[in-house]
Amino acid sequence: MLLNSFNLILSIVIATCLVILQETMSNMFWLITIDMPVTIGIFLNTYFSNLFLMNLGGAIPIIALIAIGFLVAYLVTKILLIWVNLSKSYAYALAGAAAILAIVLLMPLAFYNLDVLAGGRSFLGKSILVFFGLISGYYFGNSLEKERVNNNFKISNSKIDEIIKINLN
Repeated sequence: MLLNSFNLILSIVIATCLVILQETMSNMFWLITIDMPVTIGIFLNTYFSNLFLMNLGGAIPIIALIAIGFLVAYLVTKILLIWVNLSKSYAYALAGAAAILAIVLLMPLAFYNLDVLAGGRSFLGKSILVFFGLISGYYFGNSLEKERVNNNFKISNSKIDEIIKINLN
């Protein structure tokens, strides 16, 4: 249970870092197109500044927005996996992608048709953000699969130990 909670938080942090990376890259590419000098140092400084300020500053921290989206998507996926026979890795990958897609598509509705995430203004930007959600969801689903396999291995080892004890007696 503790490992699942850690992996859930790590999944949200991975998605947040990737979304902010895409956001920063989008802004840096725009600056390059208008002939502004952008160096690696400026990029890294801007990325870490964005990572800090977009999570701790502003009305709605990005990590909270992504956490809410992921929690809802992962909960729906957990319920759907009761009836649908699908690998957890793929199911949670789709859930992560759907969560980010919902955030990117619904944010303008909440903010008077203004794209709050500059990286999600174009179709390519939205696609990249959704792909990052897919990666993060896949990580979470894959960690659940590994835990299930490890638990099954422990159960089978304990059953083997019981059989050996019975045969020795």
